Amino acid sequence: MFTRIATNLEGLAKGLAFDCRRCGQCVLTSTRLVCPMRCPKNLRNGPCGGTVEGRCEVYPERACIWCKIDERRHGDRIALPPLLDSPDPKLFNTPSYVNFINGKDKRARVPLPYLPLEADAGSITCHTESRLEARLRSGAFALTTEVRAPRGASTDRVLGHARNLVARFDAVNATAFLAGKPSLPSPRVAAALQAAGVEAVAQATCRDHTQTTFVAELMDLHASGVHNLLCLTGDAYRDDPGSKPSFAMDAALMLYEARYLRERGSVRFTGDAVKQPPRQFLGAAINPFTTPQRVPLRRLLQKAAAGADFIQTQCVFDLPAFQEFVRSYIKQDLHRSLFLLPGIPVVISPRALAALDSVPGMVLPRALRARLDVSTDLRRDGVTIARELLHSVAALPGVRGAHLMLFGADHDALLEVADGCPDHATTISGEPIPCPSTACAS
Repeated sequence: MFTRIATNLEGLAKGLAFDCRRCGQCVLTSTRLVCPMRCPKNLRNGPCGGTVEGRCEVYPERACIWCKIDERRHGDRIALPPLLDSPDPKLFNTPSYVNFINGKDKRARVPLPYLPLEADAGSITCHTESRLEARLRSGAFALTTEVRAPRGASTDRVLGHARNLVARFDAVNATAFLAGKPSLPSPRVAAALQAAGVEAVAQATCRDHTQTTFVAELMDLHASGVHNLLCLTGDAYRDDPGSKPSFAMDAALMLYEARYLRERGSVRFTGDAVKQPPRQFLGAAINPFTTPQRVPLRRLLQKAAAGADFIQTQCVFDLPAFQEFVRSYIKQDLHRSLFLLPGIPVVISPRALAALDSVPGMVLPRALRARLDVSTDLRRDGVTIARELLHSVAALPGVRGAHLMLFGADHDALLEVADGCPDHATTISGEPIPCPSTACAS
């Protein structure tokens, strides 16, 4: 009875003051009196990639909760944010003050200690068996792209596309569950790609995982010989309100779990030791066009500290804005610990062009949109624009590769864009990075 009364009284008071959601493990002191549970995805560590101009991805008419927290907590400073653990669902609808006194909320309330990472993007020593990592550490300019998982059991068509791409691309992402729709899982497609001789990048989204299923997926990838993993928050189930997303973690926590297992050989949240722990080359995503710019930079600092090795960005349509982002990225020394691969859009389908406005986090400048809208040959012009963007970003200091994203069905367009791509990345001095004389150690 006491617990129920205390919960209701606290919920009423905090509800009026902070729009409290009664998680029972209050972190308001860490988030400057803005409740993070007001985020529709219940993220505990920062904004998702769908945030544009400080607006929420799920409810664009609202301000992003995490942009507000970020600005209150850090102001104009670009500082490393704390990393909070996932909330304990057993404490929901219990009094947080009581949980604080008896220490039940400590796991979710006290920030996690960042791992003492020593990885250096300039080092030639590989930390995994990933061929993509070896390529990047050699100083070469890496090109990656993606294929979509089939909505059926056969991988024949996907493998056909990938085999055509493998001669020009260093790795191929296996995308799955787009917009939350069922498909063959990414690890299954990545395993098929790897078995066919294609360097695969599996993708995992917080939307679809609990901590247990995520670690199980790491083990599955290890068993399948897949050595690259891209950790994503995932968009919302906007087209199917009857589906329930997980969001038990955010992307930074996924990276932390995977890196902890890779470095320590044990599952962080259970303490269980793992023989032959998975050792994936870990990637994350960032939206460089979230404003103010210091918000995605802080999030990037957090993902790097949590364990990311490489970064793929949201589609770069606005080149001047991206150039400004890269300047700030280098100023924060992020190029020393991360391999940056900007996303290059290859828009060749009128239907895909029409759908761009609905893609979370997408920023399409008016001039470029007008150029595409009046095109009489969208495939030709889409390839031309992608080439222009690719060569422009490849010349930027700190950019170590590029990730081509196809908006259409003709995968040959990717090869046309890749034709003539530079072989070596550029350092911050503007000179090519020389290839090392020794091969990467696996």
